[in-house]
Amino acid sequence: MIFPLKASENIKSTVLNFIKSHRIPHAIMIEGANLEDTALLADFISSAAVCSDENAPCGNCKNCHMATVKTHPDITYVTMPEGKKNLTVGQIRDIRADAFVKPHSAEHRVFIIKDADRMNEQAQNALLKVLEEPPHGVIFILITPSKTLLLDTIVSRCVLLSLQTACEPQEDDFHEMAEKFIELLISGSEYDMLKLLTPLEKNRLSAEKFINSLALECAKKLRIGSSLARVLDALYDDTKYYLDLLKTNINMSLFISMTVCRSKGLLNK
Repeated sequence: MIFPLKASENIKSTVLNFIKSHRIPHAIMIEGANLEDTALLADFISSAAVCSDENAPCGNCKNCHMATVKTHPDITYVTMPEGKKNLTVGQIRDIRADAFVKPHSAEHRVFIIKDADRMNEQAQNALLKVLEEPPHGVIFILITPSKTLLLDTIVSRCVLLSLQTACEPQEDDFHEMAEKFIELLISGSEYDMLKLLTPLEKNRLSAEKFINSLALECAKKLRIGSSLARVLDALYDDTKYYLDLLKTNINMSLFISMTVCRSKGLLNK
């Protein structure tokens, strides 16, 4: 089965090596803003984990076929309940219990947790218990746009596969990102704002371009008039502060968190 992504050679060799050596880590975190790519990588690893052929994933055995159509009894997809905005602690406790049930038809059981960053602290701590002492043959794959959205204790127990460098915004994207940031500032959540900016985490130059686009967007909205002029004016002034910060050696994860929290705070002033 061909590796599904045009990822960095480091990611590709890391994944193929632990599959070939039959040493797939018990906890893997796939980080990336491109949801399709992160899902493809999770599916590839889970197929390899249940494949019955020596050259996994072969793509031809019964286990691979069931994995492909997402009907394999040993691969569980954990998603947010309908109408909910977060994964519940009850879901995570159910996973923890299921992890101790022996596989049905493969050597491994795989739990793919989409939107892992949507676990609150209580749910993450519930998952942490099984990550610390995992049952034999169980593999957890956590998918998130950024590892910074999860507890350090969770991150430290996972092998990180970061696809961030493959999904950095292109030159034409910064204007749209600035517009979306202002929209989320007014009517969205801090989580959504953080998720929007995670592609900037690996590239200081991209962050600078975004801040410049944000300043231009604020200025444009102020020129045409807005009921939120006070907030936009303050946000415009703050862009100068952010550009100065980027000239220092500030940690980019901290920079993004600070930008979001400080911007949201403008609504309450």
